[in-house]
Amino acid sequence: LAQQAEELGVEVYPGFAASEVLYDEDGAVVGVATKDSGIAKDGTPKGTFTRGIELRAKQTLLAEGARGSLSEEVMEKFDLRRNCDPQTYGLGLKEVWEVDEGKAKP
Repeated sequence: LAQQAEELGVEVYPGFAASEVLYDEDGAVVGVATKDSGIAKDGTPKGTFTRGIELRAKQTLLAEGARGSLSEEVMEKFDLRRNCDPQTYGLGLKEVWEVDEGKAKP
């Protein structure tokens, strides 16, 4: 999918998580910024150091999961949950077994 997007002129930056939402002077979302990477525990740059960058765009899509911190920030800032009833539970199965009838008691 990334290759198809790039063929259409989309810039793809794998391996860099967004760390903050960027806003313009009117408060509109104009992009995201990444953090510096390659920082040692003592705060000094390692040999793999890469400076964080600002990615500015006409449209910004936040796809960080159901409870992502940047998505939460934007939902709160723009009151996007007003008049809605968001799901407050999740369903999941860790493992499902099919057991022959007669080999297990209900």
